[in-house]
Amino acid sequence: MGAYYYAAGRKVAIEPDDAHVAVDMTAAAKSGADKQVVSAGAANKVGGMIIAERSAFDDETLTRLRDAGALQPVYRRDRVLIVALPEVRIELDNPKQHRAVIDALSKGPIPRHTITEDTEERIVVKPASGNGDDALRIANEIYERARPAAASVRFIQVVPKPSLR
Repeated sequence: MGAYYYAAGRKVAIEPDDAHVAVDMTAAAKSGADKQVVSAGAANKVGGMIIAERSAFDDETLTRLRDAGALQPVYRRDRVLIVALPEVRIELDNPKQHRAVIDALSKGPIPRHTITEDTEERIVVKPASGNGDDALRIANEIYERARPAAASVRFIQVVPKPSLR
C-alpha cells in the first residue's frame, strides 16, 4: 500500500498529488518568494498555507522554497486535497499506552523528532525535518506499534464546493 493515515482505527489510503504544492507562508517570506506564492495560490489560502498548482512556479522558485523548508506534501483522496503538516498528535487512554508510545518513539525506525507536549492524555511530536511526510511516517509507525487511542498528523483538507447543477 502507498501513502495512508489512520482514522478511527482504520487505514485510509491517500495518493500523492504531484500537480500541487503547499507552501508555508512564513517560510516563503523568509525565502523572499512570498510574492510569487501569493499570486500563484491566491484562491487557496488555508491555515497559513497556500495550495497552488506546481506549474505556477518556475524551477528556481521551487528550489528556493524547498531549501527554505516552505514546501509541504499534498495528497489527494477522491476530490479532496490533503496537506500533511509537520505535527503528530497522539491521544492516550491510560499509562500503558503512554509507555508504549514513549518506547516506540525511542526504539525503532522513526524519523528524528522532538516531543513538544507530553501529558497523561496527549503527546505531540514534531519531525526534526519539518516535513509532513515524516510526520505521516511517525504517526503511522506509532499507531501500528503502540496502539494508542489515536495518532494523527495535523492535516489541512480542501474540499471542493459542490456543483450547483
